[in-house]
Amino acid sequence: MKKRAAILGATGNVGFEVIEALLDHPWVEISHLFASERSVGREYKDVCKLGEASVPEKVAHMVVEDIKNLKTEDLDIIFSALPAEEERKIGPKLAKELPVMSTTSAFRYENDVPILITEVNSDHAELLRIQQKEGGWEGFIAPGPNCTTINPSVTLKPLYSTVGIKRVFLSSYQAVSGAGYEALKKWEEQREKELPKPYPVTEIIENPDLTFEGNVIGYIKDEEPKVRRETLKILGKYENRRITPADFLIDPFCVRVPTYRGHLTAIFVKPIEPCSAEDVKSIYAEFNEQCEKLYGDLPSSPKQTIVVLDRAPQPRWDVNLENGMAVIVGRIEISNGWIKYLALSDNLRKGAAKGVVQDMEYLLREAYIK
Repeated sequence: MKKRAAILGATGNVGFEVIEALLDHPWVEISHLFASERSVGREYKDVCKLGEASVPEKVAHMVVEDIKNLKTEDLDIIFSALPAEEERKIGPKLAKELPVMSTTSAFRYENDVPILITEVNSDHAELLRIQQKEGGWEGFIAPGPNCTTINPSVTLKPLYSTVGIKRVFLSSYQAVSGAGYEALKKWEEQREKELPKPYPVTEIIENPDLTFEGNVIGYIKDEEPKVRRETLKILGKYENRRITPADFLIDPFCVRVPTYRGHLTAIFVKPIEPCSAEDVKSIYAEFNEQCEKLYGDLPSSPKQTIVVLDRAPQPRWDVNLENGMAVIVGRIEISNGWIKYLALSDNLRKGAAKGVVQDMEYLLREAYIK
């Protein structure tokens, strides 16, 4: 019998992606959809922010429910795409009875909460048993990472395990969809048929309007500390009932660019042991083989966790490779003892919804979820 899943925050970008990831899932079925009060009592097709044409028939006529009426006895798993502040209020209450798979940052930095990426740190799932024991919970809270953290975490893991890492610098170029539905609507309103040109401004503007079209936003609030903190936690070692963060320096720059989907990251790695570009490719190939062996039976797992290209990856052409569940790497080079490469991932699938669904599959297979 399939597990019954509820989706909280079902009408937003990530909630919609969770729905897509669970449609026709062999292990789980969608039984309840929850969203804000303005959506309650209405059919999903009428309130999904992405539009009626995008809504799959299987959920189109499901009525959105009020989260106040959620009954844990009707469910087996909860997927939360709520804003962090809302999840902080409700997450622990739900976790008393049910596993909560989360896409938000609300609990990522708690000592007994793992930030799970199946292929990278599945051993950290042992923290969930500590949550249950110390909280007296039947369930737990298991968040995935920030969407920007996927690229460094996945691609650094095999390097860290083989040649070691002294320090990492990176610059991420992030799609507008990573900022949510309202940002996408704002960008859509700003679009024009002719090529966008600079505004005729001759004096410095202290706080210019947020303009995506024809522009680059050079700062994303709170993003860089998240990438630094989460990457080191994800790549850290689980021992003695806690995670010891990885011990290398990592320093990111995060900017927003006018692309719809896919975060592209330029990553520079100073390894402990010297290696060639071919060595890096071999390390990634071996990592893929290991991931296929350990996680290949999970319905959402890609055939290749890291896809290596002979060119630079591009969001427009490459973000859907492996159904959005791989990290696409290109331009692997060695320069002055540094490994440098470009990495691309789907910020809504691997970086959010479907990545958390894959985590759920692992936890279900390993009996963390009963």
